[in-house]
Amino acid sequence: MGISLSPEERQELFGTHGEAVLATTAPSGAPLPLPVWYVVLDGEIFVRTPSRAKRLRHIAKDPTVGFLVHDGVRWSELRGVLHTANAEFVSDAGTVAEVERALAERFAERLPPPLPGPVAERYDDSVVLRVVPLREPVSWDNRKIRV
Repeated sequence: MGISLSPEERQELFGTHGEAVLATTAPSGAPLPLPVWYVVLDGEIFVRTPSRAKRLRHIAKDPTVGFLVHDGVRWSELRGVLHTANAEFVSDAGTVAEVERALAERFAERLPPPLPGPVAERYDDSVVLRVVPLREPVSWDNRKIRV
């Protein structure tokens, strides 16, 4: 028995967690991993990011990203799913509205109180990205290891 997650286990992990790490590539070639909130709608992964975020410039030059969802505290509890993917800019207004509604619903209890003016302005102007996996993900579940 391997330690990879089954498709059902991957789906469960994605359904119970809303935080991921989205890694883009800087012009220097350095990876830039940053946390994001995400939703899965009709089997597709979506994130939203401020329109002035550097990650968008990186994606415009190289759409290849890493997308990692993981959990666990102790080594023996760690599990995760890592997608190598392309990030696509979503321009369809209906899809953008659906993603924004789903994010607001999923994270309603985690949203901060009203943000100060300049911060609120930064987040009000945002872009939705679709994360499109390029191949089967790498996954692991250290809870399956018999020590």
